[in-house]
Amino acid sequence: MRMRKVEKLVCDSRYHRKRAAEHAEKLLHFANAKENQHYLEVGCGNGAAAIYIAKKYHLHVTGIDVDPEQIRCAKERVKGLTNIHFYVCDATNLPFQDSDFDIVATFGVMHHVSNWINALVEIKRVLKPGGYFIFFDLVYSRWMAGFWERFVKNYGFPTQEALTSFIEKNKFSTIYSSFSKSFILHRLEAVYYYPP
Repeated sequence: MRMRKVEKLVCDSRYHRKRAAEHAEKLLHFANAKENQHYLEVGCGNGAAAIYIAKKYHLHVTGIDVDPEQIRCAKERVKGLTNIHFYVCDATNLPFQDSDFDIVATFGVMHHVSNWINALVEIKRVLKPGGYFIFFDLVYSRWMAGFWERFVKNYGFPTQEALTSFIEKNKFSTIYSSFSKSFILHRLEAVYYYPP
């Protein structure tokens, strides 16, 4: 699902772009990134984090987003960079070969994807064995996700239990995980290793 105009205004602010890049770098630290590796950001928005990673770490970066306007914005910011490409596509149907990427990251996107488990299946498919999956997003308690799913059809409601089940079932190892909880919103950031 595309972001609303208000969300885009926030995401396109200089402050948010800087924070997105800093957050991506913090989590990338746990993924043992090496120059020339292939990095995919699912739901890259305006490309702030992806561009920062491409410049600083010299990775071959691909950013995808379902919103053509955000991809157009990202492409305008990469003039002169040859190690980064942006595409419009859906996270649940990635146009890449199996095992194409050393690192796949998603920052604050899964709650915009109604069938977010299908997006995780695609992420696992394009991730190389021996690669890393970086996740940062809202997560919901089971009861809250169940409640909202009855009324709101265009959003995803990831739960920590469902994500943990997916990670364990697919034999990922948790390298780093941090969970912050408030009365309404819970956030999870994690880096997972996908063993060969």
